[in-house]
Amino acid sequence: MKFSRIAQDITLKNLSLGYPGKVLMENLNAVLPAGKISVILGGSGCGKSTLLRHILGLNTPVSGEIYLGDTNLTGLKDESEYKYIRTRMGVLFQDGAMLGSLTLGENVALPLQEHTELPDPIIEEVVRLKLRMVGLGDFMHFFPSQLSGGMRKRAGLARAMVMDPTTLLCDEPSSGLDPITAADLDQLILKLKETFHVTTVVVTHDLDSLFNIADHVVVLHGGRCLYQGDLDGLRTSDDPYLIDFLERRPTQHDDTMERAVKFRSRE
Repeated sequence: MKFSRIAQDITLKNLSLGYPGKVLMENLNAVLPAGKISVILGGSGCGKSTLLRHILGLNTPVSGEIYLGDTNLTGLKDESEYKYIRTRMGVLFQDGAMLGSLTLGENVALPLQEHTELPDPIIEEVVRLKLRMVGLGDFMHFFPSQLSGGMRKRAGLARAMVMDPTTLLCDEPSSGLDPITAADLDQLILKLKETFHVTTVVVTHDLDSLFNIADHVVVLHGGRCLYQGDLDGLRTSDDPYLIDFLERRPTQHDDTMERAVKFRSRE
C-alpha cells in the first residue's frame, strides 16, 4: 500500500460517532487543512477525544466517512493497512502516557523498535535527536517519575514525532499544566508545525492555547459541528453558545446559595 509522506487534509463526511447506545455526534462535516493546526473545541463530554479515537481507527463510526487525503480510512478492510497508516500518525495523549518502568529514551524508542528494522545505534541517535528537539536531550536516562508534568508532555511529543509522521494528534496537551508551561508547549507545537509541515489536530478547551496556536477551529456542541473556520470568524460570531463559551459565562444562574441564606434568615 502506498501512502503519502506529505501532510494531507483530514476530511469528515456525514460522520456520526459514539458508543453502543449513545450517539455523541451526528452528520459531522469538516475539513482539517493539511499542514495547519486545527483546534477541536467544545465542552466536556461533547465528543472531542472520541473524534480523535475515530480518526486513529480505535473506534468505528456509527456512520459516515473519514478521509486522510484521498484515502477513506473508514473503508479500509485490511487491519494491516490501518496499522501502516497509524505509523504516519503521531499521538500525544493527555498524560503523556509514558511507561513508568522505562527510561525516557526507551519510551521514545518504542515506535521505532515496533515498526522499523533500524539497528539499535541508529534508533538511539534518532531518539537523542527527538529529545533534543523538545529540550530534553539531557534527560534520556531519566524515568518518567523523575520529571515534571510539562517535561512528560514534551517527552510525549518527542515520541509522537519519532517516526516523522505527517499527522499529529494532541489530546488536551495543556491539561494540568501551569500557564507558563502550557505556553511553552504551545510554542513547541507551533515549532513542530513549521519545521515538519505536519497536519496537527489539537483537542482542548483551553482558550489561551486556542488563540495561541489555531489556524483553523472546529467547535462541537449539542451533537453537531456548531462552527468551523478561522479565529477571526470565531471571535465575531453572534452565536449565543460561542459567545458564552469564549467569555466563560455560566449557562444558568444557580440560586441554591441564595435560597439557603433566606432559609437561615428565617430561623
